[in-house]
Amino acid sequence: MRVVVFGADTLLGREVVTDLIFRGHLVTAVAAAHPWVPQEWVDRVVLRTGDPLDAGLVDDLAAGHEVFVDALGDCRGGRALARSAAATREITAGMQRHGRLRYIGLRPDVLLEPASRRLAWRSALRLLALGCCPRTRQAVASAFETVARSPLSWTVVRCPGLTHGPPRGVRHVGMTHRDSVGPSLTRADAARFLAAQVLETNYICAAPAISN
Repeated sequence: MRVVVFGADTLLGREVVTDLIFRGHLVTAVAAAHPWVPQEWVDRVVLRTGDPLDAGLVDDLAAGHEVFVDALGDCRGGRALARSAAATREITAGMQRHGRLRYIGLRPDVLLEPASRRLAWRSALRLLALGCCPRTRQAVASAFETVARSPLSWTVVRCPGLTHGPPRGVRHVGMTHRDSVGPSLTRADAARFLAAQVLETNYICAAPAISN
């Protein structure tokens, strides 16, 4: 499959690109600036630099790719998260303009929790760690609603705090906010799960929460 990865210069994005290569996909990696390129990318990845808020860039990429992977949610700080949510809107709008349907993204689970869970102490601590404010939560939740109500074949992976380290395996997958999932997930495991969704059909138009 021809796959474009936004946020290829994030820690998660680099893992996603590498895993997609391993799976045999044709990958275009989009970064804000020219990143350090791992050896395994050489001659196997098309590298593009640009801003995902640029509609022209999104239109150009939409014309030649079948699957869009959005790794921009791997960021900290309210401003960065709000900007990634705005980029999600631009990416999905461009996909619809060109009839591209498969969107795969990732967002911190705490930012998509329903009101009934917002006062939980763990949610409060995680929000503090992310540097989020009510406006950031609203922006991210609104972007998710835009994706969920679109005609796209979307999958938004909800994740706890991402950690460094080797893959440990995704041990918990929750499909509702009542399902119990763990407090952490390695980026390597998040990347493998995202890359697998390119051909996976179990989670189309769904938002699974995953953890180690």
